[in-house]
Amino acid sequence: MSTLLVDADVVAYQVAFSTEEAIRWGQEDDEYAIWTLHSDEKDCVRKIDDYFHTLKQDTQCKEIISAFSDKDNFRKEIFPDYKLNRTKQRKPLTLKFCRDYIYKKFNGFIRPRLEADDILGILATADIIKGNKIICSIDKDLNQIAGLHYNPTLKEFYGITKKQADYNFFYQCLVGDSIDNFKGCPTYGDVKTKKTLDRKKNLWNIVKSCYKEQGLTENDALVQARLARVLRNTDYNFKTKQPILWSENEQKRNTRKSN
Repeated sequence: MSTLLVDADVVAYQVAFSTEEAIRWGQEDDEYAIWTLHSDEKDCVRKIDDYFHTLKQDTQCKEIISAFSDKDNFRKEIFPDYKLNRTKQRKPLTLKFCRDYIYKKFNGFIRPRLEADDILGILATADIIKGNKIICSIDKDLNQIAGLHYNPTLKEFYGITKKQADYNFFYQCLVGDSIDNFKGCPTYGDVKTKKTLDRKKNLWNIVKSCYKEQGLTENDALVQARLARVLRNTDYNFKTKQPILWSENEQKRNTRKSN
Protein backbone atom coordinates (compact mmCIF):
# COMPACT_ATOMS: atom_id res chain seq x y z
CA MET A 1 0.00 0.00 0.00
CA SER A 2 1.25 3.48 -0.88
CA THR A 3 0.40 6.75 0.86
CA LEU A 4 0.47 10.05 -0.99
CA LEU A 5 1.84 12.95 1.07
CA VAL A 6 0.31 16.08 -0.44
CA ASP A 7 1.49 19.68 -0.08
CA ALA A 8 -2.03 20.97 0.56
CA ASP A 9 -0.93 24.60 1.01
CA VAL A 10 -0.20 24.71 -2.71
CA VAL A 11 -3.41 22.94 -3.71
CA ALA A 12 -5.63 25.25 -1.65
CA TYR A 13 -3.92 28.38 -3.00
CA GLN A 14 -4.03 27.24 -6.64
CA VAL A 15 -7.70 26.31 -6.49
CA ALA A 16 -8.74 29.46 -4.64
CA PHE A 17 -6.85 31.67 -7.09
CA SER A 18 -8.10 29.84 -10.20
CA THR A 19 -11.78 30.28 -9.27
CA GLU A 20 -11.61 34.06 -8.96
CA GLU A 21 -13.41 36.05 -11.62
CA ALA A 22 -13.45 39.79 -12.20
CA ILE A 23 -16.90 41.11 -13.15
CA ARG A 24 -17.72 44.51 -14.66
CA TRP A 25 -21.10 45.86 -13.59
CA GLY A 26 -22.68 48.16 -16.14
CA GLN A 27 -23.60 48.50 -19.78
CA GLU A 28 -20.97 48.20 -22.49
CA ASP A 29 -21.38 51.83 -23.48
CA ASP A 30 -21.25 53.13 -19.89
CA GLU A 31 -18.40 55.57 -19.37
CA TYR A 32 -17.83 54.23 -15.87
CA ALA A 33 -18.64 50.93 -14.23
CA ILE A 34 -18.02 49.01 -11.04
CA TRP A 35 -15.65 46.04 -10.96
CA THR A 36 -15.88 43.30 -8.35
CA LEU A 37 -13.99 40.09 -7.73
CA HIS A 38 -15.98 36.90 -7.19
CA SER A 39 -15.29 33.28 -6.35
CA ASP A 40 -17.87 30.48 -6.19
CA GLU A 41 -17.26 27.98 -3.38
CA LYS A 42 -19.07 25.31 -5.41
CA ASP A 43 -16.43 25.72 -8.13
CA CYS A 44 -13.76 25.29 -5.46
CA VAL A 45 -15.32 22.04 -4.26
CA ARG A 46 -15.56 20.69 -7.80
CA LYS A 47 -11.94 21.55 -8.61
CA ILE A 48 -10.61 20.13 -5.35
CA ASP A 49 -12.53 16.88 -5.75
CA ASP A 50 -11.35 16.55 -9.35
CA TYR A 51 -7.76 17.28 -8.34
CA PHE A 52 -7.61 14.58 -5.67
CA HIS A 53 -9.50 12.08 -7.83
CA THR A 54 -6.93 12.55 -10.59
CA LEU A 55 -4.07 12.28 -8.10
CA LYS A 56 -5.31 8.93 -6.86
CA GLN A 57 -5.68 7.65 -10.40
CA ASP A 58 -2.28 8.88 -11.58
CA THR A 59 -0.36 7.61 -8.56
CA GLN A 60 -2.43 4.52 -7.76
CA CYS A 61 -2.45 5.60 -4.11
CA LYS A 62 -5.48 4.83 -1.99
CA GLU A 63 -4.33 6.72 1.09
CA ILE A 64 -3.74 10.48 1.18
CA ILE A 65 -2.40 12.82 3.84
CA SER A 66 -2.87 16.55 3.17
CA ALA A 67 -0.24 18.60 5.00
CA PHE A 68 -0.87 22.23 5.94
CA SER A 69 1.38 24.89 7.46
CA ASP A 70 0.59 26.11 10.95
CA LYS A 71 -0.09 29.83 11.46
CA ASP A 72 3.03 29.96 13.67
CA ASN A 73 6.45 29.15 12.25
CA PHE A 74 9.57 28.25 14.22
CA ARG A 75 11.77 29.83 11.53
CA LYS A 76 10.43 33.27 12.44
CA GLU A 77 11.97 32.79 15.87
CA ILE A 78 15.34 32.34 14.15
CA PHE A 79 14.85 35.15 11.63
CA PRO A 80 11.86 37.49 12.21
CA ASP A 81 11.86 38.60 8.55
CA TYR A 82 11.31 35.05 7.28
CA LYS A 83 8.56 35.24 4.62
CA LEU A 84 7.90 38.84 5.67
CA ASN A 85 7.79 39.77 1.97
CA ARG A 86 4.50 37.86 1.66
CA THR A 87 2.55 39.76 4.30
CA LYS A 88 1.33 42.45 1.88
CA GLN A 89 0.29 39.99 -0.82
CA ARG A 90 -3.46 39.63 -1.26
CA LYS A 91 -4.76 36.18 -0.44
CA PRO A 92 -7.39 34.59 -2.73
CA LEU A 93 -10.96 35.11 -1.56
CA THR A 94 -11.76 31.48 -0.85
CA LEU A 95 -8.35 30.37 0.49
CA LYS A 96 -9.67 29.63 3.98
CA PHE A 97 -12.67 27.79 2.57
CA CYS A 98 -10.42 25.63 0.38
CA ARG A 99 -8.08 24.86 3.26
CA ASP A 100 -10.96 23.86 5.53
CA TYR A 101 -12.61 21.71 2.86
CA ILE A 102 -9.39 19.84 2.02
CA TYR A 103 -8.56 19.40 5.69
CA LYS A 104 -11.93 17.81 6.48
CA LYS A 105 -12.33 15.64 3.38
CA PHE A 106 -8.78 14.62 2.48
CA ASN A 107 -7.18 13.74 5.80
CA GLY A 108 -5.73 17.08 6.81
CA PHE A 109 -2.57 17.09 8.93
CA ILE A 110 -1.08 20.05 10.79
CA ARG A 111 1.44 20.38 13.61
CA PRO A 112 2.35 23.39 15.79
CA ARG A 113 5.03 25.72 14.36
CA LEU A 114 5.72 23.53 11.32
CA GLU A 115 5.31 24.24 7.62
CA ALA A 116 3.66 21.77 5.28
CA ASP A 117 7.10 20.98 3.82
CA ASP A 118 8.36 19.97 7.26
CA ILE A 119 5.40 17.67 7.86
CA LEU A 120 5.95 15.96 4.51
CA GLY A 121 9.67 15.64 5.19
CA ILE A 122 9.13 14.11 8.63
CA LEU A 123 6.41 11.68 7.53
CA ALA A 124 8.39 10.62 4.46
CA THR A 125 11.51 9.75 6.48
CA ALA A 126 9.92 8.32 9.64
CA ASP A 127 8.45 4.85 10.22
CA ILE A 128 5.07 6.20 11.27
CA ILE A 129 3.30 5.26 8.04
CA LYS A 130 3.39 1.68 6.80
CA GLY A 131 4.16 0.91 3.17
CA ASN A 132 5.53 3.20 0.50
CA LYS A 133 5.29 6.97 0.79
CA ILE A 134 5.21 9.39 -2.14
CA ILE A 135 5.77 13.13 -1.73
CA CYS A 136 3.43 15.11 -3.97
CA SER A 137 4.46 18.71 -4.55
CA ILE A 138 5.78 21.20 -7.09
CA ASP A 139 8.00 22.81 -4.43
CA LYS A 140 11.72 22.34 -5.18
CA ASP A 141 12.52 22.64 -1.46
CA LEU A 142 11.20 19.13 -0.94
CA ASN A 143 14.05 17.78 -3.04
CA GLN A 144 15.94 17.95 0.26
CA ILE A 145 14.00 14.83 1.26
CA ALA A 146 15.14 11.40 0.11
CA GLY A 147 12.50 9.10 -1.33
CA LEU A 148 9.96 8.84 -4.12
CA HIS A 149 8.46 12.10 -5.40
CA TYR A 150 5.60 12.97 -7.74
CA ASN A 151 5.21 16.27 -9.59
CA PRO A 152 1.45 16.71 -10.21
CA THR A 153 1.99 19.43 -12.82
CA LEU A 154 4.40 17.40 -14.95
CA LYS A 155 2.75 14.11 -13.92
CA GLU A 156 6.20 12.64 -13.33
CA PHE A 157 7.67 10.37 -10.68
CA TYR A 158 11.30 10.75 -9.66
CA GLY A 159 13.55 9.55 -6.88
CA ILE A 160 15.88 11.48 -4.58
CA THR A 161 18.75 9.63 -2.90
CA LYS A 162 20.10 10.51 0.54
CA LYS A 163 23.24 11.95 -1.09
CA GLN A 164 21.18 14.08 -3.48
CA ALA A 165 18.95 15.25 -0.61
CA ASP A 166 21.97 16.39 1.42
CA TYR A 167 23.46 18.13 -1.61
CA ASN A 168 20.19 19.99 -2.25
CA PHE A 169 20.15 21.15 1.37
CA PHE A 170 23.67 22.59 1.25
CA TYR A 171 22.92 24.12 -2.16
CA GLN A 172 19.98 25.95 -0.59
CA CYS A 173 22.22 27.14 2.25
CA LEU A 174 24.28 29.08 -0.29
CA VAL A 175 21.68 30.34 -2.80
CA GLY A 176 19.02 31.21 -0.21
CA ASP A 177 15.41 31.64 -1.25
CA SER A 178 14.04 35.03 -2.29
CA ILE A 179 10.46 33.70 -2.13
CA ASP A 180 10.93 32.91 1.56
CA ASN A 181 12.94 36.11 2.10
CA PHE A 182 16.30 34.71 3.19
CA LYS A 183 19.31 35.63 1.10
CA GLY A 184 21.86 32.86 1.52
CA CYS A 185 25.49 33.70 0.83
CA PRO A 186 26.18 36.94 -1.10
CA THR A 187 27.28 36.48 -4.76
CA TYR A 188 26.28 32.79 -4.77
CA GLY A 189 23.71 32.08 -7.43
CA ASP A 190 22.84 28.81 -9.14
CA VAL A 191 25.87 28.47 -11.42
CA LYS A 192 28.50 29.53 -8.88
CA THR A 193 27.00 27.33 -6.16
CA LYS A 194 26.92 24.22 -8.35
CA LYS A 195 30.49 24.84 -9.44
CA THR A 196 31.51 25.20 -5.80
CA LEU A 197 29.72 22.11 -4.47
CA ASP A 198 29.76 19.60 -7.35
CA ARG A 199 31.80 16.44 -6.77
CA LYS A 200 33.00 17.71 -3.40
CA LYS A 201 33.00 16.14 0.06
CA ASN A 202 32.46 17.79 3.45
CA LEU A 203 29.90 20.17 1.94
CA TRP A 204 29.20 21.97 5.22
CA ASN A 205 32.87 22.94 5.51
CA ILE A 206 32.69 24.33 1.99
CA VAL A 207 29.52 26.28 2.83
CA LYS A 208 31.20 27.79 5.92
CA SER A 209 34.27 28.78 3.91
CA CYS A 210 32.07 30.54 1.32
CA TYR A 211 30.46 32.65 4.03
CA LYS A 212 33.84 33.50 5.54
CA GLU A 213 35.12 34.60 2.12
CA GLN A 214 32.26 37.12 2.05
CA GLY A 215 33.23 38.53 5.44
CA LEU A 216 30.50 36.63 7.29
CA THR A 217 30.68 34.20 10.20
CA GLU A 218 29.97 30.53 10.75
CA ASN A 219 26.92 31.58 12.75
CA ASP A 220 25.63 33.50 9.72
CA ALA A 221 25.92 30.30 7.70
CA LEU A 222 24.17 28.33 10.45
CA VAL A 223 21.20 30.73 10.52
CA GLN A 224 20.73 30.37 6.76
CA ALA A 225 21.05 26.59 7.06
CA ARG A 226 18.32 26.44 9.69
CA LEU A 227 16.03 28.56 7.53
CA ALA A 228 16.71 26.44 4.45
CA ARG A 229 16.40 23.06 6.13
CA VAL A 230 13.24 21.06 5.42
CA LEU A 231 12.81 18.92 8.52
CA ARG A 232 13.39 15.17 8.43
CA ASN A 233 12.42 12.68 11.12
CA THR A 234 15.82 13.24 12.80
CA ASP A 235 15.05 16.97 13.02
CA TYR A 236 11.94 16.51 15.14
CA ASN A 237 11.39 15.52 18.77
CA PHE A 238 8.28 13.34 18.71
CA LYS A 239 7.88 13.46 22.50
CA THR A 240 7.94 17.24 22.90
CA LYS A 241 6.56 17.86 19.38
CA GLN A 242 9.29 20.45 18.79
CA PRO A 243 11.74 20.87 15.90
CA ILE A 244 15.40 20.11 16.51
CA LEU A 245 17.42 22.94 14.98
CA TRP A 246 20.02 21.69 12.52
CA SER A 247 23.66 21.76 13.62
CA GLU A 248 26.93 20.29 12.44
CA ASN A 249 27.04 17.97 15.46
CA GLU A 250 23.49 16.79 14.77
CA GLN A 251 24.47 16.07 11.18
CA LYS A 252 27.46 13.99 12.30
CA ARG A 253 25.36 12.08 14.84
CA ASN A 254 22.71 11.20 12.29
CA THR A 255 25.34 10.21 9.73
CA ARG A 256 26.86 7.75 12.20
CA LYS A 257 23.40 6.29 12.90
CA SER A 258 22.72 5.70 9.21
CA ASN A 259 26.08 4.00 8.61
